[in-house]
Amino acid sequence: MSSLIDSLRNLGFTEYEAKVFVALTRYGSGTATDLHMFSGIPRPAVYGVLRKLAERGLIEVQHTKPMRYKCICPQKTIEKIKTDFEQETESALEKLEEVYSSKDNEIQEEVVWTINGLKNVTDRIIQVICNAKSEIIAETPHPGFKDLENVYLLIEKHHKELAEVFNRKISEGVKVRIIAYSSEELGDIAKQIPGAELRLYAIKDEQFRKGGAILVDSSEVLIDLRKDAGVKEELTAIWSNGREFVFFVKHLLEAEWEAAHTNLN
Repeated sequence: MSSLIDSLRNLGFTEYEAKVFVALTRYGSGTATDLHMFSGIPRPAVYGVLRKLAERGLIEVQHTKPMRYKCICPQKTIEKIKTDFEQETESALEKLEEVYSSKDNEIQEEVVWTINGLKNVTDRIIQVICNAKSEIIAETPHPGFKDLENVYLLIEKHHKELAEVFNRKISEGVKVRIIAYSSEELGDIAKQIPGAELRLYAIKDEQFRKGGAILVDSSEVLIDLRKDAGVKEELTAIWSNGREFVFFVKHLLEAEWEAAHTNLN
């Protein structure tokens, strides 16, 4: 019996409602006095419980003197509970969507996630690119990280997949701008992603070529960092859709884009 009471409570019944409902289901019908005796619920509480069950349409009321209460078949009861639950769920979802869409952007928490490992980072890069609706700004080494193929055999698959995703987004009307750090990288990208706008940003110091960045729709950014670790290199990335962080990275990328040039020679 306790498991049945627990199940009904999980369906939204209070403990008193569940006990009165089970008692009424067992005996079929009864007065408030009967149900007080059948369920063990305090008599003053029985009237309120019966009124709520009747309002939910889970029991029938016979307007006699004294009033009698009658159960309905369990199948109809459960169907009624399911229907009510679905309606309440849809109503709650609609209202939550309204609240979510009107949330105050000024108080949104700045969120930054760290992603570790070559596969995890490249998978996340592809996911970020797939999210693009209007514009992507990227700086190498991605997709120009073919130099890693000699160390990681799996990287070739990711490299090709990145190019395919970029090309698909371009075909969907997404504007793609890519900044490369060498003429060789620029030429390689031009062959693989012919629809992208490309610019060369020449730098002499190798310390600035340890990572790349991807900015999507001015709403999310991913920055990957390559770190020497003996024979291999470790790949770590940070991702964020925080407004302040995205604005900062966008400012840097736009400045770099303006300072770069289009020479492919």
